[in-house]
Formats: sequence, C-alpha cells, structure tokens
Amino acid sequence: MERKTENKELQSTKAFELKKHVAVIHSSNKLSLLQRKIANALLFNAYSKLQEKDEHVIHITKLCEIIGYDSKDFKRIKRALVNLLSTVLEWNLVDGERLDSEGIWNASSIIADASIDGAICTYSYSNKMRKLLYRPNMYGRLDMFVQAKFQSGYGLALYENCNRFQDIGQTPWFDLEKFRKLMGVEDGKYKIFRDLKTRVLDKAVEEVNKYSSLIINHQLRKQNRQVTSIQFLIKKSNVISISKHIEDTILDGDLSEILRSGFGFSSKQINEVTELYDKEYIIEKIGLIRSSSSFKNGKVKNLARYLLSALRDDYQASKGSTEIKKMNTPLDGNESGKQVREDQVKTIEFRRFQDKALFSLFEQLTESEKNSLIKKFEKFLGRSVYRDVYTRDGLDNMLIQEQLCIYLKQINHPFLLKLPTKETWLKEYVP
Repeated sequence: MERKTENKELQSTKAFELKKHVAVIHSSNKLSLLQRKIANALLFNAYSKLQEKDEHVIHITKLCEIIGYDSKDFKRIKRALVNLLSTVLEWNLVDGERLDSEGIWNASSIIADASIDGAICTYSYSNKMRKLLYRPNMYGRLDMFVQAKFQSGYGLALYENCNRFQDIGQTPWFDLEKFRKLMGVEDGKYKIFRDLKTRVLDKAVEEVNKYSSLIINHQLRKQNRQVTSIQFLIKKSNVISISKHIEDTILDGDLSEILRSGFGFSSKQINEVTELYDKEYIIEKIGLIRSSSSFKNGKVKNLARYLLSALRDDYQASKGSTEIKKMNTPLDGNESGKQVREDQVKTIEFRRFQDKALFSLFEQLTESEKNSLIKKFEKFLGRSVYRDVYTRDGLDNMLIQEQLCIYLKQINHPFLLKLPTKETWLKEYVP
C-alpha cells in the first residue's frame, strides 16, 4: 500500500520537479549551462523507468521544450550530449571529507551512451548511476520550470547547491576550492577573488534571486585579509512572487497539461476550472499550494481535490506561516451562490456544444480545405505540449480537437457565423 501511494505522489509532482540525489548535485564537474540543463532533463524524462528500462527515449522537440531551448541549432544539442558522455562525476563534494576518511570514492560518466535518429534521442545510464539516482534517500527537489529560465551555468549550479538547504536556511561553509568545483569553474580561471566574485559569485546570486523562489545572500570568511570560504544564507520568497514566476513560465497551452500531469485533473475537470476561473486565479492557487509546507512535505494525498477546494473556497496564505487556510465565501449555501453555479455549468455546457458543432463543420470541408487549415493549425500549436500529442494521435485526440476549436475561434473563422447563439441554444437544445 505504501508503495502505491509513493508512486501516485511521484506521478502527481512529476510535471514540476526532479528529485536529484545530493551526491550528484554536490559533484565536481565542468558542465556548461546547456549541458547541465540537458543532464537534468534526461534524468527527469527517465526517472520513473530508471530501474525498469536499460534505454530511454525522448523526442528532441520535447527535450528542447523542457530546457527552454528555442533555437533550431540541434547540432549544439548533439555536441552537448557528446560532452555529457565524456564528463565524469566524482561525488560527494559537500561530504567529501567524511567519505574520504572512510576510503569510499565513486565516479561515473553522466550518461553511458546516446544516439540520435532523426528527431529521437536514445540514451542510457551506467549501473552505478542508476543505483545512485533512483529513489535517493537524500535529494534536492529541482523545479524544471525554474531551470529553463537560467541564463548561465554558474547560476543554475548555485541554484542546485542552495535548493537542498532551503529549509535549513543556510548552506555549509564552502572553501574557495570546493566552491569553484561546485560551480564548475575551470582550473586556473578567475584565480583572483575579485574576478571570481564579479564573474561567478555575483552573477550566480543575481540569477538565483531572479528566477527561483529562493532569496540568497552570501557571507565571506577571511584570514589575513584573504577570502577563504563562502556561505549562503537562504530565504524563501513569498507566495506572490512564486505565483508570478509560475505565470511567467506557463505558456497559454501548458496550463491544461500542468493541471493534468501535476495535479491529476481529468479532461472534464480541466474544462470546468478553465471556464469557471481566470488563468491568473488558477496560477495563484497553484503557487499557493506548491509553496505550502503540506505540499513540500508530501502530506497532500489528493492534489486534484486540494486544488479544486483552493479554487472554490479561495484559500489564502496564513500570515507568518507557510500554511494555507480556507476563506469564507459569501456564495456558499445561499440562493445567490446556487444560481451563479448553475449559470457557470450552463456556460460550460454551451462551450462544449459549440466545440462539437465546430468540429463537425470542420469535418465537412473538402480534403484540400482541411489540409490548408491544418497547416495553419500546426503553426498555432508551435512547440507546445500539445504538439507531441498531435504528432502521435492527430485529430483523433479529444485534446487536439479542443485546441482546433480554440484556434478556429481565435482566427474568427466563418464557421462561427453558423453556430447558434447561447439564447438559441437555451431555447432549442436545452430541455
């Protein structure tokens, strides 16, 4: 029973976070920003099947989407994969003294092999890496949306190394040599601390504070006027900034996928909440839940029900706490509230009626007319999460049919003139 619950929670949070073993986070490697993002994305993609499958597959378009890579220069992706093959991790740097004293040492390449055939990337991990990475008892939660925003490898490396210690409020003291290794600074580069501070430290701190939900500051320890070690003090930003970050990183077409994969919503529930509530309001409640201590400690067993309650009852953050509370809603239980809810249901039913009629009209077009419209629709889908679904299922998938209807409404297609008004629908189609 415990195992089933664990699997369910993993699926619920998969859309947002990667559980990355602290040994890999606090490891010595000189990865570029692109290489570090790809390494995390590959693990994120493979994690649930890490022990079951020897090889893992990811579409290059999906990989680019996860890491926020908007260039069509896929040769850079191939070069980054080659570098990951030749990059060796030595762990664990943060606890290195203890491990060394016990005579324990570990090293492995990040991935064991990789190949690209057309748009499909196939890769695998060594046995040592698979054992280390899967179900780690000590890990940091890395937000994949946050990762995609970083502009420098130093910033992302610092985010990974600070994120694990956010509940403690501070990192250990890192001597300068260890800090340079954690950041992936090349040997002999920025030997003067002033240069290291300007080129690495300040830039990394700025990016962590800008792109993540952490607010960090550093303090220095000196000996004979020389800086010898660095420590980072960590605070969590408030709920508003978290919600704003989520709003900035969710594309219009991605909110449905987040509700589905991250919160376990059904298609029906997604349709209902997106009709009933503004996008900004939904994003606010997602941020509220994700920042709560209950969510972070894995105590929320039914994320879908929790988010639905937060939306319906307008949950708010308790002052001076990471807990959230239910607000009194004036519409609950009275006639006015009942009427509002009935109107909302009618609105949802009318939209479904319209979409069904729109798709029926589309199917009545000639093949040449359909093909012309589909080409434009494919551009509308772009590189959103729906593109993979469309590539796999085409217009047979209900989600893609919904997106087609959204597109037809957006371009104000002449089909819309043939649809009954809501008043006509209420009179002629509603019993």
